This record gives sequence, C-alpha cells and structure tokens, in this order.
Amino acid sequence: MAALLAHTAKAFVPPHSVTATAASPAFSRPTTFLAESKGSESKAAGHEVRSSEPMPDISDEEKEKIEAQAQAFMEYQQNAAKLDWATEIRTLVQYNHGYAVISTNSKAEPGYPSGSVVGFVPDDNGNPLFLFSGMSTHTQDILVDPRASLTVAAKEFKGAADGRVNLMGTTSKLKKEEIEAAKELYLAKHPNSKVSLQKKNDDE
Repeated sequence: MAALLAHTAKAFVPPHSVTATAASPAFSRPTTFLAESKGSESKAAGHEVRSSEPMPDISDEEKEKIEAQAQAFMEYQQNAAKLDWATEIRTLVQYNHGYAVISTNSKAEPGYPSGSVVGFVPDDNGNPLFLFSGMSTHTQDILVDPRASLTVAAKEFKGAADGRVNLMGTTSKLKKEEIEAAKELYLAKHPNSKVSLQKKNDDE
C-alpha cells in the first residue's frame, strides 16, 4: 500500500483566490483555489444558549444596569478591530482539529462527485498537506482528475452560523526533496499515521 502526502490549498491570499495541492501515490503540491468563508457571521436565531435555571428576581434598576452593560458590549464588539478576510480563513484552517472533507470527481462513477473525510495539516505557506493511501478511492480519483475541493469547518462548528471554508483547486505531487519535511509536519498533527508511513517504508 503506497502512502502519500499531498498539499491542497493556499487559502490566505486575496479574497476569492487561493492556492492548493492534493496528491497521487507519494506526496503533493498546489494550484489555484477559490474560497468562501462564513466565519464572521453573527449567531442566527435558534443558536442562542439558554439556561435551564430560573431567572432570579431583580429590580428595575438592576435590569436597566444590565441592559446598559449589554448595549455597551455590543457597541464595543461592532467597533472592535476584525481580522481581514484572508487572515480569518488562514486562522480557521491553521487552528483546526486536522480533519476535513475532500471532494473529487469519481473515477468509478464518472460525472458524480465523491466525498471523503481526510486528515490534513497546513504547511508553512498555508497549503493543506495530506497523507493518502494509494488504494483510497479519493487517491484513485485524483490520479485520473487532479481537480478537487476541500471543506474545512471550525473546531467548534455546530451549525450554519459557524465558520467554514471551501477550497477548490488542482492537486499535484510533492517533489522528492519536500517529502521529509512534509512527513514531519503531518506526523506532528497526526502521530498515529506513523503506522502508515512505516508500512510504506517496509514495502519499499
């Protein structure tokens, strides 16, 4: 079974234009990606957290004080400095649990998309780096058609109002001289993948 590391996206350049990479049996690098982010949306109705505890009795004066504090906080939040679009996306991809959904064009069912949950880690340039098995469906798809998309959700994702980004682009194999550094980065995030890499080395 071939193991393979791959890049898939530089989502941290100008809005709507990003770079990426995925793979074929070994390791990979990037091409151009489009990205969308919903990270900075305010919470929609239905997402608020409600306490099951009964509200204590408070005086009208206390209510007015609480309302004034809440209003001041909202005004502060609205005027506070915010991350720019590119930095917000890079932050979402960088500080992630390390798993996302990659969508490829199906080799087995031409014309249909195929989705798989994959592990990833961003490299120093922000390109998602993957470790793929040569036997995986998404690897076989990529060998035929290197175009793919990667959907990354924020760690705390619970619904439509939470942060996520979709990166689209063309995948390509890593150069031989980049493989060792890629392994080190990937294993720091996914230490259990040592088994896959060891098996590959034993087979070679």
